[in-house]
Amino acid sequence: MMEATIAAVDASVVRPTDTKSPTPIVRDAHGLLVRGIEALERDRIEEAIVLLRQAVALDGRSFFGHLALGIALTKGLEIPAAEQALETAVSLEPENFYAHLRSAELYHRIGVPGRANEELRAALNFARTAEEKKIARDLLAAEKRREPRRAWRPDFSSLLRRGKGEK
Repeated sequence: MMEATIAAVDASVVRPTDTKSPTPIVRDAHGLLVRGIEALERDRIEEAIVLLRQAVALDGRSFFGHLALGIALTKGLEIPAAEQALETAVSLEPENFYAHLRSAELYHRIGVPGRANEELRAALNFARTAEEKKIARDLLAAEKRREPRRAWRPDFSSLLRRGKGEK
């Protein structure tokens, strides 16, 4: 009886073909999302990226999956992929404060202040609580203080956006 139960449970879990990894492949997007966020909170960035990519692959419409993946990829310095994940999160929930805030943080980090300020203003517009408004205002003020010391760099983001629409 016990052996039949173990065999049934064992058959329901898909094992990876790579025998080096003892963890079974999970086919539950929410479970992967939770595990990915936990890994991110523990600063296990590479593990978080793998789990969150799997979650997004299983559920491409998951706002939280794309948002968490964008955060993890930003921390992992995979900037183009982080930008794509955060843009997807914004497209899934265009009025979400945190999607715009995290996008702004990414653009600040890579030195695209024009786009960062656009995202911060959007975040401020969609902020629902006083705390969210304070976060956005503080970041805008910090950016304004940094502006005079910043070395000028060309910002081609408007050309890139225009080019996407013309294709």
